Amino acid sequence: MWKVEWIDIELTSFCNIHCEGCFRELSEYADKVNNTEKLSLATIKQRFKKEDFPDIKIINFCGSVDEPTSHPEFFDIINHFSSWNAHINIATNGSLRTEKWWTKLAEILKPISHRVTWGVDGTDKTSEIYRRGSKFDKVEKNYRAFNKSGGQSTWQFIVFEHNQHQEQEVKVKALEEGFRNVKYIYSHRKDVQNKNITHKKVEREETLTVQCKYEAQNRIFVNHRGNVIPCCHLNAEMLEYSAGREKNTKFTEILNENQGEEAVNLKNHEIKEVMNGEVWKSIADSWSNEPISKCWKTCKKRQHDTFVKESL
Repeated sequence: MWKVEWIDIELTSFCNIHCEGCFRELSEYADKVNNTEKLSLATIKQRFKKEDFPDIKIINFCGSVDEPTSHPEFFDIINHFSSWNAHINIATNGSLRTEKWWTKLAEILKPISHRVTWGVDGTDKTSEIYRRGSKFDKVEKNYRAFNKSGGQSTWQFIVFEHNQHQEQEVKVKALEEGFRNVKYIYSHRKDVQNKNITHKKVEREETLTVQCKYEAQNRIFVNHRGNVIPCCHLNAEMLEYSAGREKNTKFTEILNENQGEEAVNLKNHEIKEVMNGEVWKSIADSWSNEPISKCWKTCKKRQHDTFVKESL
């Protein structure tokens, strides 16, 4: 088991918007999201214990299908982790809740090392083109309330052809609005208008090994069903497996040989038990022999694989 310094937590299956290319929009699992399924506060208190993670540095509320601020017990969950002496990061589209709610969150987070990352892909309603169902005016009011109350924020801007003319404008607006920095992402997702994405050219050197990014970061992922898996990249296949849509893949084979979802779920095990279990061991063993497809596509050893830059 690798040392855990960083935990990604997916709190719910709900998101209020419909971004083009998101797993929840594309997958056969889509009919299973936006329901009441979530990690409960009781489960979090039972399974996430500070003494089990002496090296913890980051608690990251950023799943692959959720909007974390939709969780009805969100403030209580933040309070549970407030004594961990860890940095708390929250990724949000910013279009849920009220100004009063965001003001309260800023007050709760103020004594804690924290950052809220706002996914806003335009300096105006341009953001709504990709973030379908979001309302820029509401997002703007919410981040202003949070920042004004002492919250620390990052503006995350995904660069597409339809918004790339605002790439520099967002830096100016972010400064004016009290953001600490701007994160630019050059994604592989298709542009919602022109079906082409703007991204930086990447040179890659292929080898025959998998170098797990999450292992290198001492990082793990827990999804909204309570499944503890090595990374967010495996979550799509994990959720489809949970929905009974098993596919003929190496990951499915490993699960089926080791009691399936039960072997990695918090209902049955402590987090450390899962990480020391056969599923995790088999995944790691596969990297040097017959890698899981997603592991190979995401973490095969290469040079120059960065699509993110930050500035302000």
